[in-house]
Amino acid sequence: MATLATRVGLLAFLAAELKPYDGRLGRSLRMALACMIVVLVAMSQQVPEAALSCYLIFFASRNNAGSGILIAVGLIIAVSVGILIGLLFLQLAADEPMLRLAFLVLFTFAGMFFSQASRLGAIAATVGFVLAFVMTLYDIVPIPELLSRGLSWMWVVVFFPMATLILVNVLFGPNPARLARRAIADRLAVAARLIAGDASARTWAHALLEEGVAELNTNARMGGLFGYFSKAEGARLTAMAPDAQRLLTLAMALPTGAQADVDRLLAMADAVRAGKAFALPPAPIANAPIDLTTRNLAGLWSGAITAPSGPADDKAPLIAPDAFTNPVYLQFALKALLAVLVTYIIYTAWDWFEVHTAMITCFYVALGSAGETLHKSALRIAGCLIGAVMGVGSIVLFMPHMTDIGHLLLLVGVGSLIAAWVSNGTSRIQYMGWQMALAFFLCILQGYGPGLDTAVATNRIIGILIGNVVVLLIFLGIWPVSVAGAFSRALQGAVQVLTRTLQRQPNRLATVWPMLAEARRLGSLSIFEVNRLRILSPVLPHGRTIADAIDEAALTLVQVEAARNAPRYLFGAPRCVKAATLAYEASVAEFLAGAGSAMVTPEPALRGQLTHRLDESANALRRLETLAARKGGPRSWWKRDLDRTMVLYRQLQATLSSAAGYVL
Repeated sequence: MATLATRVGLLAFLAAELKPYDGRLGRSLRMALACMIVVLVAMSQQVPEAALSCYLIFFASRNNAGSGILIAVGLIIAVSVGILIGLLFLQLAADEPMLRLAFLVLFTFAGMFFSQASRLGAIAATVGFVLAFVMTLYDIVPIPELLSRGLSWMWVVVFFPMATLILVNVLFGPNPARLARRAIADRLAVAARLIAGDASARTWAHALLEEGVAELNTNARMGGLFGYFSKAEGARLTAMAPDAQRLLTLAMALPTGAQADVDRLLAMADAVRAGKAFALPPAPIANAPIDLTTRNLAGLWSGAITAPSGPADDKAPLIAPDAFTNPVYLQFALKALLAVLVTYIIYTAWDWFEVHTAMITCFYVALGSAGETLHKSALRIAGCLIGAVMGVGSIVLFMPHMTDIGHLLLLVGVGSLIAAWVSNGTSRIQYMGWQMALAFFLCILQGYGPGLDTAVATNRIIGILIGNVVVLLIFLGIWPVSVAGAFSRALQGAVQVLTRTLQRQPNRLATVWPMLAEARRLGSLSIFEVNRLRILSPVLPHGRTIADAIDEAALTLVQVEAARNAPRYLFGAPRCVKAATLAYEASVAEFLAGAGSAMVTPEPALRGQLTHRLDESANALRRLETLAARKGGPRSWWKRDLDRTMVLYRQLQATLSSAAGYVL
């Protein structure tokens, strides 16, 4: 029964990940078209490494034309600089094997260190890989002139697929301006459905809240940068994004409104989607918080409210503040370096350069935690094997019957489309599509015509498998890092937003949901870790329950915040009632601050303090209830405000009390 349940769960997972969504087919077709153009140019002009050129299409493709063009230009510049620097160092160390090895170690260590200790991320790892890999080429081609010529060809191998991708994006790429407008319009339309009482819209609203506004802001920025719309409109859309998210939270948490509310939001959504002017009618909307947010959105869209020239610069510093004090970064770089050296020794000692993909694998599989590394390795292995089956099957079944380049282009197009469909899924399967494409291209694109030799493809696939095994053994055996740390920090970030809300500090409650989505993603990766790592975090096994509690508490605080911002809230209430209200919120804020710390640092002493703070918040709520019963009459306006707020406080207290046991 357990096996059957596992199979059903896997099938349901694959069905969810592979189902169509708006834009998936178009993006997959564009990637397949770009790969076909690349193969046509490579075969006709005899450009080497067509498989790598096609793979770069997958690596650089993005969901909007602006980002795709920017990434393509960036790769051309990065490879140009990297090859020039690599040639310089190679000339210095051409006749000195130990110096080449020293450069290999230096570039690998630096690239992997700054991939974790800075915002450069994969860019640092890629630059380190290019420079390190150049140092290994002299072992294969020990003639500097030939090696320089080969590296010049490698520039062409990168340049023309990126130029192709730029052309395809310019002609057929998704307009980032349209995507940015649609993102805002979708949020307005879903909010309207929620206000109308459509319960099915809650799932879509949750998905939009978890998505956040990062992609929307990227589309707005790209649209302005490449002239798809004016920079002023891009600034307006960027400024509207937080309010659109807030509108969703209000629509989810507050009682349903009148049909007039729904009609206004739908009309505004249609205007934003079409890029047309919209003026909000003067008639008041039934729900005051929704009315205020809607009018702010309408004012930003019409230009009546001036949008800031750009988003606030709240980015983290380029280099992490603890880059040179946190040992985790150093340990990661050393583990990655050891994996690279082991794979390098394997294929040089046995004179087996065909499996050099083992070393490449080490750069792109190694991630900060064991769960993430194992997940990516599993995707790489699965994608590699599926792509190999596709490629070898094509060699056996189709290659012998091909008579012209049109047949090869058709095969490349079909194989690319299948891999692109997978790669355009979520992060849970995206990398598998990349590896399907790479293995497939390595099999069928071996020269300047249909490839019939499976040995070359088999060797490279074996290299990928060797690299995965080496990374797994090293990252599990030396300084293993559980995903639990990042998981707890994501939950702590969400709790801190709730704390700031109770402390009446400026914040955006809608930012809770992207943090919860990240925590859930990291929690799901923990299944790839061994038990000895998972048990290090007492919070991880209860992560879903805690995330759901934070979700529920956030919706309650949306209502609390809306009540507090109402005109004349608690006007006329005795000072002791107002003080008791503030005291309760302060006690809950102290509990939440302690809970966030306890998730990251589960110390017994801290947990004792947490129990005390939870009891204090319960006592503060009882004191407020006592005062509410003694003071004021049932017809007092402030008493009705307080009664509504007390209901929310009780909901909040019940939510925190039920979830506290999983943290204590």
